[in-house]
Amino acid sequence: MDGNDNDRAADVRVGIVSWNTADLLDRALASLPDALGGLSAEVVVVDNASSDTSVEVARRHRGVTVVANESNVGYALAMNAALEGSPARALIALNPDTEAPPSSLEKLVRTLDENPRAGMVSPTLVGSDGVPQRSVYPFPGVLQALETGFVPRKWRRDANASVGSSVRRLHQRWTVGAVHCIRKAALEGQPPYSTRWFMYAEDLELCWRLEKHGWHNLLREDVTVVHLGNASATQRWGEGAGLELKSLPNIYEWLWSDRSAFQARAAALFNFLGVGTKWCALEAAAAARRGASADRWRTRATELGQLADFHLKVLKSGPRPAIHDDP
Repeated sequence: MDGNDNDRAADVRVGIVSWNTADLLDRALASLPDALGGLSAEVVVVDNASSDTSVEVARRHRGVTVVANESNVGYALAMNAALEGSPARALIALNPDTEAPPSSLEKLVRTLDENPRAGMVSPTLVGSDGVPQRSVYPFPGVLQALETGFVPRKWRRDANASVGSSVRRLHQRWTVGAVHCIRKAALEGQPPYSTRWFMYAEDLELCWRLEKHGWHNLLREDVTVVHLGNASATQRWGEGAGLELKSLPNIYEWLWSDRSAFQARAAALFNFLGVGTKWCALEAAAAARRGASADRWRTRATELGQLADFHLKVLKSGPRPAIHDDP
């Protein structure tokens, strides 16, 4: 991570939003110099009123600007603040629970430079064990609900197109916001992320907006970044269906307002039917077993039952209003 010359704008601004992830944040920041390679960079950490040592950890890293919020203002608002006002041509939104290998972020920025219509480039995400994580999803809607509910994953449509040997254009797809490398010019003067929500769906909305305006979303399949995943959210809400139920209201609100009420209600119907079918299968499996095995199947069936109830509520009443503060 080179120092910035007074007469030359930085190549990239890296923004990180932290909330009680001090140890992970330390590792993420430590990985940046090598990950950025020969790029000149600005690094800004916005802390959302952590109660741990996140602020102190960030300030120990040379060349990092730290903004300590007095309250938790949510992810989108904090990340927009981290990325605003930079003259850099590329903006990288980076989660604190990531570790970027050497040259990985530099490769993402170079990919933007090599593809003039690319609005954003994302890497492949892997867990700490090296196992790939799913990070690319179809935009929510009727087709997505039908596929998710009734089509085995290996038979689902693949609308991606090859741009190079290891670069794919993601058509009608969005990538989770653990690592987003964004062309600043593609934002057309707007903030990267919508502040309609406290967190969740802002990555989906950005990908939709870029594609709608004619920009390409690319995936570098050969660039991998380690991602623990939902570190802050898991602290607050736990795992499984409870965490999924925090994102679904915002996804449905986006679908209702940015696409159409018909898409939202039809998607809710097929999601309800798909999840309900799986719930029936799990209940039957639990009934055929005993002991711990039956308990595991029944626990998962209970989680799916909660999701089915939520989809049914959307079908009947529409999505709830967007969340503007900590849910």
